[in-house]
Amino acid sequence: MTVYAFKSKLRDCQTATLVNIDYPSATLTNFVCRCGGIDAVMIDCEQGNPHFQDIEHCTMAARLNGVAAVVRVPSAEPWTIERHMMRDIDGIVVPRLDTAAQAAQAVEDIKYCAPKNFAEKSVIIQIESAQAVEELDGFLAVPDIDCFFLGAVDLAKSMGCGGDYSRPQVVDTLCRALARIRERGKCAGFLVSDRDVAVWRTRGAPMLYTHGHDFLRAGLCAGNESLGS
Repeated sequence: MTVYAFKSKLRDCQTATLVNIDYPSATLTNFVCRCGGIDAVMIDCEQGNPHFQDIEHCTMAARLNGVAAVVRVPSAEPWTIERHMMRDIDGIVVPRLDTAAQAAQAVEDIKYCAPKNFAEKSVIIQIESAQAVEELDGFLAVPDIDCFFLGAVDLAKSMGCGGDYSRPQVVDTLCRALARIRERGKCAGFLVSDRDVAVWRTRGAPMLYTHGHDFLRAGLCAGNESLGS
């Protein structure tokens, strides 16, 4: 597997896995990637605490295992995109977008940072507000976006549901958005856990995103049950 396999899977709407390593450690990144079955790791600069040197080290650790490393930037300002892209990462996740025009500008800013190898970079745009969902067709018309990542928690918050995306009205909105993305032949991403991954795959999300600490928690709980039996 090569680091570009992740982008190819997104483009072809094949099942792809993206794991947020949660803790900015090259050693942990190496361990997670060596476990197998992972297409890409996400270094989270929106909600996490990595330094720029951490980004570079984690990216190198992922690449040593043939795994892509993408960064979620704090916001879509051009200087923010540029500073993170200059760390020679394999792709970028852009959050906090409400309009298709903002998404188009983000794509242009990414291209500016990678004029010679943009075709190798994964571009993931988050759809995470009621306004963005209303303008989804506009987002889907923007070229060169590899995946539309539905941010369920923030979407639920913007809908007045306090981040609870299990509410019927939120689930309905998410399912309709997934169906629309699929109808347009585009790739959708979604946050999953071991409890609901099959559900969201069935609903049409080929890019499956999860947190490393959720797997650690699940493994520790399973281990404790075994030790106690």
